[in-house]
Amino acid sequence: MKPCLGIAMVLGWLALTALPAKAISPDLWQNDLARAQIFQVGPWEINIPPLFFGPGVNERELRLLLKQPDAATRMRWLIAHATPEGQMYGLYGLRLLNDPDFERFAGQLQNQPGEILTTTTAVGFHKTRQEVIQRIREKDFRF
Repeated sequence: MKPCLGIAMVLGWLALTALPAKAISPDLWQNDLARAQIFQVGPWEINIPPLFFGPGVNERELRLLLKQPDAATRMRWLIAHATPEGQMYGLYGLRLLNDPDFERFAGQLQNQPGEILTTTTAVGFHKTRQEVIQRIREKDFRF
């Protein structure tokens, strides 16, 4: 009986881990980004190979959304409806898409009050919108 239970557990685990990321709806990725509480782009690492964790969940969702045929529309929706950090993901998405409206949205967001929570390693930092948007323009994410 125990070997059957072990086999069943392994098969169940394999079934859960084998689900493709594309099985999850782009609408869910978009909604997750809209609720983002931190804007973190780039690897989360401490320059020690075993501690390299790769991109965060929100950045992975952004990258998946950018592969959608309506990616630019989704980025504009994020800019209009998301948290300030989610708006930065939308703006960064437009930058990666080389969208002609990037500068227009960057100018609008740059003039809004408030700060953006961003991170390096495990420490959170509050940065001005102007500073974060300038880093998006330059693709410089060493906060």
